[in-house]
Amino acid sequence: MDLKTVIDTRRKGEPDILLFILIFVLAGIGIAMCYSASAVSALKTMGDSFFYLKKQLIWFGVSFMALLVVQEIDYRVYRKYTTVMLLASLVLLVVVLVPGIGHEAKGSARWINFGFARLQPSEFVKIFMVLYLVKVFSSDADTVGSPVMQMFIPLLIIALMFVLIMLQPDFGTGVDLLIVSVVILFVSGFPLRYILTLMVLSLPMFYLLVYQVDYRRERILAYLDPWKDRFGNGYHIIQSFIAFKKGGILGVGLGYGTQKIVRLPEPHTDFIFAVIAEEVGIFGTAFIVVLYLLLFMRAITISINAPDEFGRLLAIGLGLLLVVQAYINMGVVTGSLPTTGIPLPFISYGGSSLLSSMIAAGILLNISRYREAAATRAPLGEEVWQ
Repeated sequence: MDLKTVIDTRRKGEPDILLFILIFVLAGIGIAMCYSASAVSALKTMGDSFFYLKKQLIWFGVSFMALLVVQEIDYRVYRKYTTVMLLASLVLLVVVLVPGIGHEAKGSARWINFGFARLQPSEFVKIFMVLYLVKVFSSDADTVGSPVMQMFIPLLIIALMFVLIMLQPDFGTGVDLLIVSVVILFVSGFPLRYILTLMVLSLPMFYLLVYQVDYRRERILAYLDPWKDRFGNGYHIIQSFIAFKKGGILGVGLGYGTQKIVRLPEPHTDFIFAVIAEEVGIFGTAFIVVLYLLLFMRAITISINAPDEFGRLLAIGLGLLLVVQAYINMGVVTGSLPTTGIPLPFISYGGSSLLSSMIAAGILLNISRYREAAATRAPLGEEVWQ
């Protein structure tokens, strides 16, 4: 019998300080850029240039407290509640589609309005799904049968969640969830031939979801040649290119950017990276790219040092969840990917995005506190764990 299945053989230490610093730096950049990107529009529409900044500071306080709490909760506890999390995910994603409950903005019903705040369920559903998949595909999971059958039920659940997210519609979040799910399958040691077969079989679905939907097809065409429709579907990405051009190497100065005034869509949320490019230049954007890369490297280090398979897969899954979303956002803003609405973790304005990112980071920090204890011989000849 494996001793680790009977008693807790881990030793507990301090959380990863480098990861904590990275999170704090990214969130600090987010607060500064939130004010810079939103001050003009907030003054014009709300009569208060600090309107979005004050709200983001409140969300930062709530999110930071959540991080401190979550980093104290043993990550293995979540294995007991994955079924509850799946049911909660299903309910939330259905409720958000109910007229009168789900809050609709710009053609998308992605939020639930609680009066004092609006929350975007899909941001939290991604974390729930990672926890579920990690439990299912970790080596200590109670799975029997062929790999195909082991994958069948999780794939049905992923497909259901993906369809519900697409009904909002939220293509960026759906793709983020799929990418992370596939990588979790891969790093858990699932046969590569099954994963490749699954990807090939999924191609017709993506064709129907993307090319057969008018506005998504138009976004793809605008991505391929934005200047063909420079005042229509290509307008926003061209304005993002202009922001990068104006910023150059060192930028025009924090707060002095002009593209955020009318030209860029959602400059304090989806296109905040373009505002950063204009105001602090290529050096500033490169610094942020490196910060996310370092964050993922810390997640890999935490995964390698984790004392069990569940912790190893969970660290990789959560690290990917944050970094894949970040690079999708940056890919959209730089024209490397078709336009889709997805926030930049820790930096974009938005309570749901910041809170879910901090919770994911808190779980990562908790995993980093544990190491496998080494067996040593005690003076009296007893083997103890220390």
